[in-house]
Amino acid sequence: MIGTDAPAEVIAHRGASAYAREHSFAAYDLALAQGADTLELDVRLTMDGRLVVLHDSRLLRTARDPRAIARLCVAELALLDAAVRPPTLDAVLDRYGTATRWLVELKDPSPASEHGVAAALMARGFESAATVQSFNAVALRRLRQSMPTLAVAPLYRRAPSTRRLRAVAPFAAAVGVRHCAVDMTLMLRARACGLAVRAWTANAPRDIERLVGLGVAGIITDVPDVARGVVDASPALAAAA
Repeated sequence: MIGTDAPAEVIAHRGASAYAREHSFAAYDLALAQGADTLELDVRLTMDGRLVVLHDSRLLRTARDPRAIARLCVAELALLDAAVRPPTLDAVLDRYGTATRWLVELKDPSPASEHGVAAALMARGFESAATVQSFNAVALRRLRQSMPTLAVAPLYRRAPSTRRLRAVAPFAAAVGVRHCAVDMTLMLRARACGLAVRAWTANAPRDIERLVGLGVAGIITDVPDVARGVVDASPALAAAA
């Protein structure tokens, strides 16, 4: 094992999204029932400055509504059918509280959305149980400077170079990397820079097993039950027991 000696964190990608509608309470409930350690949320800002949990910039895929979330206010979203209405970040945080850890992705980083996420987490005392991630490392550096107790993690589709890892190490606790780009070389580079590695989005048992063997800190997955089974059956965890 190259990375952490602790068991990999099972992170439910938009909830148990292989089995229930993504970012729904049903998906989150199921994820926790299946043994997820952490809920992964995507957040976007509405026109009136409220944070809602939604992956896409438009409602088309999830609600068959072509409108952009940035051009709608919360009152307009409330008119959508409850089955497809994106929940507010406040509602999700209040529903699950300390029953889970949180991995919150900024989908449209801006000072307003960064402050809103940080304020929502800190108002509830969740900062020690939360990480904010984004593909925008500049936004994460800005967030970390304003909220030094909040962990942040830049995201990468390809394995970041040593130079890039060194650049983010002063403010980041971890990096999130597409699972197929995570290998021994990356793990060694990250470890040398003091960074943990989370892998996204791994669903096949063989992929999860490989990541566990490398010692990633967390596995983001649509199938928390599968990941939980692989992590719990890993030789390192069995030896610790």
